[in-house]
Amino acid sequence: MIKLEANQMTKAIERAKAARPKVRVISADNRTYAVTGSKGDVYTVRFAVANGHKLAECDCPARGLCYHVAAAAAVNIGIQSMRRQAASAPAPTRESLITSIKSTWSKNCPNEDLGLALLRRFKCNDLRFLADDMLTAVLTAIA
Repeated sequence: MIKLEANQMTKAIERAKAARPKVRVISADNRTYAVTGSKGDVYTVRFAVANGHKLAECDCPARGLCYHVAAAAAVNIGIQSMRRQAASAPAPTRESLITSIKSTWSKNCPNEDLGLALLRRFKCNDLRFLADDMLTAVLTAIA
């Protein structure tokens, strides 16, 4: 694995910007990505953190830090940032979800009765009968 350092990444980042390779997530948990090379070959890039050092490896034939690592690093940074943010955000309470749905519904659908809409869609007319994940989905759908 290669130790990632900002001063070494500059050239690889510039090459990645020029090549604009496609990056696909293989496993966000394992920080593994598939990166399409300039000739259409697909290379696997993996990241790890050990003893505070950020490490990467790519199975392409290039030696050292390649643009595949730089491209995948941008995606990895975004994904890991979102995961940290989601983990630190407090989960909404059931009551706050119901309150948010009711207020959003009254703003976005003032001419439609929430109870009737629930009855048509879920065969119940009260938000209290829906599971928490369904409440989240309803709020997302109407927001």
